[in-house]
Amino acid sequence: MPAPTQIDMRSDTLSLLTPEMRKAMAEAEVGDDLYGGDPTTGRLEQHCAELFGKEAALFTTSGTLSNQLALRVHTAPGDEIITDTKYHINFYESAASAGLAGVALNTVDSPDGVLTPELLRFALQRKKRAPQCSAPALVCLENTVNFHSGRVVSLDSLRALRHDTLTAGLATHIDGARLANASVASGSSLAEFADTADTVSMCFAKGLAAPFGSILVGPADLIEKAAAHRMSYGGGMHQSGVVAAAALYALQHNVERMTEDHHHARLLCKLLSDHPAFGVEPDTVQTNILVVDVSSTGLSAAAFVRAAADKGVLLAEWTATSFRAVTRLGLDETAIRTVAERLLALADQVKGSAAA
Repeated sequence: MPAPTQIDMRSDTLSLLTPEMRKAMAEAEVGDDLYGGDPTTGRLEQHCAELFGKEAALFTTSGTLSNQLALRVHTAPGDEIITDTKYHINFYESAASAGLAGVALNTVDSPDGVLTPELLRFALQRKKRAPQCSAPALVCLENTVNFHSGRVVSLDSLRALRHDTLTAGLATHIDGARLANASVASGSSLAEFADTADTVSMCFAKGLAAPFGSILVGPADLIEKAAAHRMSYGGGMHQSGVVAAAALYALQHNVERMTEDHHHARLLCKLLSDHPAFGVEPDTVQTNILVVDVSSTGLSAAAFVRAAADKGVLLAEWTATSFRAVTRLGLDETAIRTVAERLLALADQVKGSAAA
């Protein structure tokens, strides 16, 4: 029997370039971004600054680089950053943060991925504050929250926290890798979200489906400093307009279509939630990420993910008991229903094997 066609739901970074995006890249006007400027990159940066309502923007190769540049311009070595344990800045970037910016991370554990004023006060008060101790300088947020099924942090929540960060004299950075998803899902603009922080990053390679790249927006003086650090980190680019053209195309054509991804995630959630083997609540799925508990199958997440791959569905092992599935450009409703059929059949197969 031939192996089933694989459907890859591990990440939205797996979207393939469309012919239209390839055409935009091929026709891009380019120069050298380090010798006088690349015109297409310049247009992207200007467009993003206007889109987010900030003074300036800087095109970078990745969301991690944008975040690390934000840390560098907001802090000095030995400073402290307050963030959530599950946010990307801690979960994936803690080594880079220590090595590049020389900062300490003071993490809190929010139950739903939302860093509240109460959690901020807890983080500020639980440590000794003295000249020889780290001094808090920056609060790092995430929107949408990857580990909490792509949860959207609302404007009201961000504004409430912003009031307290300003009162405490702290800067705020939003890791908005999927902020476009948050904007589409909530109806709040990118500029409204950006107004609650000093700097914001957003990735073009996730829901926006560009090949790679990220933008960092903020005050002109900080972006100028970030550009200098980008060079020292080896992130300077020459004829970057080829990739900037893809990002511009994505902003012009791939934002509103994210509603399809969000619909597909909710559909998959609904189809799986009807089976007792899958622990997932439809109300928790707001954007394009689905985190599903499979402990009721009797399998670990790793074993379930391996079994699903044999059925032609590629998932990301997320925790010891859960997997992550992400909808994206290139996965239509037929693909989503096929995924559900295969996973439901797998759950029944596992149950049958256990009963035997």
